[in-house]
Amino acid sequence: MSRRASLSITAELDGAAVDAINKALKRLDAEGAPKAMRNGFKRWTTVVRKVVAKNAPFGKATATEKVRGVIRPNVHLKWNVVTKAKGYAKGRVQWAAIGIKEIRGSYLTPHWYLRWIEYGHNVVRAATPQEQLRQRTRGAERRREYSKLVIGKVAPNPFLRRSLGETRGLLFPIMRDAVDRQLREEGF
Repeated sequence: MSRRASLSITAELDGAAVDAINKALKRLDAEGAPKAMRNGFKRWTTVVRKVVAKNAPFGKATATEKVRGVIRPNVHLKWNVVTKAKGYAKGRVQWAAIGIKEIRGSYLTPHWYLRWIEYGHNVVRAATPQEQLRQRTRGAERRREYSKLVIGKVAPNPFLRRSLGETRGLLFPIMRDAVDRQLREEGF
């Protein structure tokens, strides 16, 4: 996933949840604690991935679609959901990401219209010379403002935010279970 233009889900453990997890992690050795955190994040991202795929809009069922006058493969968001769980050096910081896979320079992944779906967008068309003149008389000074005309709006479909809302409460129980498993594995 690209860091500059990708959308992803992030969640944190906070307050009493962090204290409870840290207390249990201190009982583990230096190798077991990062392993428990990584396993917990992997399990959580697997659950979230399924929820994101369920909530993602499907789009048209045809094999191809016409985008900006060019026929391209019809890709679907639910087929491109990816997860990643990672630990840094010495296992101190752990993080997980869930997002839409991107292949740069290709229209085989839907990353190029992901923000349109999540946040909504305007449907525009080129303005005729008469419409451009009308836009200028109404205060549009730059060509960008008067050369296009908004003819409709597409409502947002915040499937990533909705998925996070549905799974945020699962993070702490999954992490606690992963730490408990690691404790049992080490004989505590």
